[in-house]
Amino acid sequence: MKYFLFLSALLLLWSCQREPDDARLVDQLVVSTNYDPVADFSEYTTYAIPTDTIGFLSNTNPNDTLLIASESSYPRPVLQAVKANMDALGFTRVDRNANPDIGVNVYVVTNIDLYQQVVYPNYYYSNYYGYNSYYYYPYVQTYAYNTGMLVVEIVDIKNKTANNKVKVIWYAYLGDLYSAMELIPQSVEGIDQAFVQSPYLAD
Repeated sequence: MKYFLFLSALLLLWSCQREPDDARLVDQLVVSTNYDPVADFSEYTTYAIPTDTIGFLSNTNPNDTLLIASESSYPRPVLQAVKANMDALGFTRVDRNANPDIGVNVYVVTNIDLYQQVVYPNYYYSNYYGYNSYYYYPYVQTYAYNTGMLVVEIVDIKNKTANNKVKVIWYAYLGDLYSAMELIPQSVEGIDQAFVQSPYLAD
């Protein structure tokens, strides 16, 4: 009897839970991370990262290659968030000319996809002046889908090749930026989450 009452109360509480607000469903960026499993992160101690500039790649304007803090409020808090997480892991930031062990690349990738679709609605029946016929009017729909992703990469400078090629040993993809309701706070939160779900960086 007690078990039945407990189960009934549990079902009642569960049924009273409000559905999540639609706004809450888009207030966080999707964060994906990956790393080179053979990389030994304990061998790196210093890193370099820009202070006020991040890269910008677009399929609509190849001339846009940088986002600069003097022209946008986005780069500086994003870079500061990455720096804070790197520092918290015990890495020391140095100038890029000071031969750092690793480099941190931060950039935004934006992509606009445009496509068209021919739509054939249901057939319609017509009785026009005694002639029975079926007809339909196909029409074309045009869609434009804009996506944006923030990318953070750690590259191995310490073990670069003889021809100065470097290897990406960790990356984080955060998106979609265009669906973000509060772009900067959500980007900073996403960066923090990327490091939280990468505990191997602290080895």
